[in-house]
Amino acid sequence: MNKKELKHYKKDLLEKRDDLLQLFSNQNHENEENLSGDEADIASGSLEKELSFELSDNERIMLDNIEAALRKIDAGTFGSCESCKKPITKKRLKAIPFARFCIQCQAKEESP
Repeated sequence: MNKKELKHYKKDLLEKRDDLLQLFSNQNHENEENLSGDEADIASGSLEKELSFELSDNERIMLDNIEAALRKIDAGTFGSCESCKKPITKKRLKAIPFARFCIQCQAKEESP
């Protein structure tokens, strides 16, 4: 992969990371606002907070994967499958720039 492509992926990953961090910040601010009010408001806020934590688990995983991809760019290993070490296709990286595995190895990871 050439430097121009790596620069593009790094820019894309940094933007995705910033978007997720902004989302976390907004969720935390909303959760703080939901702590005031009567019992019904507080109960509703607790449910929303619980749902927010469930959603944010996936977002945290995505953030971890983005951070790992950025480290790989710096280390010179970006775009290589973590399992078989073969290159991940550009089509897959375009769709999921933080992909850790090629399509074949991802399928193996997801199979029971």
